[in-house]
Amino acid sequence: MGRFTASVSGLTMGEGDVMRSGRARVLLGVALGPIVTGYAVVASLLVLVAALAPRSEFSAGGVLAAACPAWLAAYQVPLDIGGAPLGVLPMLPTLGAVLLVFRTAASAVRRLDEAASRRSGRLSRAASVVGTVVVAHALFAVVAVGVAAGSAVEGRLPEAILTPTVLAGGAAASGAAFVTSANWSKRLDPVAVRGMRAGLIGFGALFAVGTLLFLGATLAAWSTLGELFSAYSPDAGSAVGMLLLSLGYVPNATVLAVSVLTGGGFVIGEVSVSALAMTPGPVPAVPVLAGLPAEYGAWWPLLLVVPAVIGVGVGWSLREVDRRLSARLRAVFVAGTVCGFCAVVVAAFAGGALGGGAYDPVAVRVELFSLAAFAFVVVPGGVVAWLTGSGRKPRRTPRR
Repeated sequence: MGRFTASVSGLTMGEGDVMRSGRARVLLGVALGPIVTGYAVVASLLVLVAALAPRSEFSAGGVLAAACPAWLAAYQVPLDIGGAPLGVLPMLPTLGAVLLVFRTAASAVRRLDEAASRRSGRLSRAASVVGTVVVAHALFAVVAVGVAAGSAVEGRLPEAILTPTVLAGGAAASGAAFVTSANWSKRLDPVAVRGMRAGLIGFGALFAVGTLLFLGATLAAWSTLGELFSAYSPDAGSAVGMLLLSLGYVPNATVLAVSVLTGGGFVIGEVSVSALAMTPGPVPAVPVLAGLPAEYGAWWPLLLVVPAVIGVGVGWSLREVDRRLSARLRAVFVAGTVCGFCAVVVAAFAGGALGGGAYDPVAVRVELFSLAAFAFVVVPGGVVAWLTGSGRKPRRTPRR
């Protein structure tokens, strides 16, 4: 009997060791995976541009060192370039980095849940994943700042440490919440959940229309686009670099276009643009701004119809969320709040300092942008939900 007990005890300890080993591998992967992948992509792009540039000389050490401030920029860390501040950073790499952390964290939480022998403790497992991501990004940010110290391009402190940590932590927490949403979403108000979903879809539609507006304006200025590439990118290396840089700033330009759609507008130094007025002036000679008109168009106020139509669509989607008028209006209000919050988030990353010269700063009028995004959902959406609500209980999917 004693031998049997000892053997069972040894087996249990062995299984525990295996589980701890698997947990360690998962946490190590979630810590290093996004960092190594993002850093490798940045370094590869730098190697590509340098290889195509004529008479370029670069070393492996130089590329790896140069990739450090580029990695920081991907996490929206303001940079000092030869003493000039650069806060307008491309959002496309940021979206890629955040999505990578999100997917890695979600996968890690799912794997830990599958390996666990019990359902309890899911919150602690998710917290361990988020904490690992936060610590790993904070440590690597410290290393990146140290490597870039004294070079021509440096990350600004304390943003260089805080910004990657907060962004990665938020993305990891979102990924963990996405996996565990089946548990906690049942405790939320279903009307509020429908409103949140409708608000996210509405802002996504607004962002899609803003992208089409930006692309249409850029295509209309195709000749100007070609002239800019010819003047500032005469060789293959600089052309590829300019193209990559322009693509990275496409989400920034889209946010500016969305702000124009809602009437909020934006400023670039002395230039001010909105759907209701424009103050012309000099703008940076970059391809991503080639479609910016030189003067105000009398038809621009018609752009305000777009967010109003989207607000009508949001109200229509919530017309049968509940038979009570107060609940339908509450859902629309939640949707409008989500849109306003999304506007604040994207506006915070779309602009910033630009060298402290004539083009400084680049900024979205975040107050007007967020309030307009909120109002264009709540006002027309509330009217539609009020007038078209059937007063019947919404259909519920039978539980299986």
